[in-house]
Amino acid sequence: MTRAPEKLDPSQMLDLVPAANRAVRAEHRGQTLILYVPIRKRWWMRGPFGWLLPFRQEKGLALDSLGREVWEACDGQRTIEQITEGFAQRHRVRFHEAKLSVVTFLRSLVQRQVVVLVLNRPKEAS
Repeated sequence: MTRAPEKLDPSQMLDLVPAANRAVRAEHRGQTLILYVPIRKRWWMRGPFGWLLPFRQEKGLALDSLGREVWEACDGQRTIEQITEGFAQRHRVRFHEAKLSVVTFLRSLVQRQVVVLVLNRPKEAS
């Protein structure tokens, strides 16, 4: 049984912590970083179809230097706000410009199952 995702208040978005999917394999080729995400086999990929047709085991995603920078910042410790602030400082852009770029890129990584977003909740005192 899967749980429905919680509705987030837009003010909580910057408090999310992106963490890399542990199943992702990274390969460096010069300035390019290629991330390989395992493909989950569907029911029809098993059995006779799987024996007859070779299916890919993983899909690749190539990142340029900016994408690599954001990917490497997804360490499970830093919030989106902290990643965005660092990105804005290094590239000398305003916070809101950096936020648009970083959040859009992270959204695409989440959709491709390369990164997961974790809500950092304060621990309650017992």
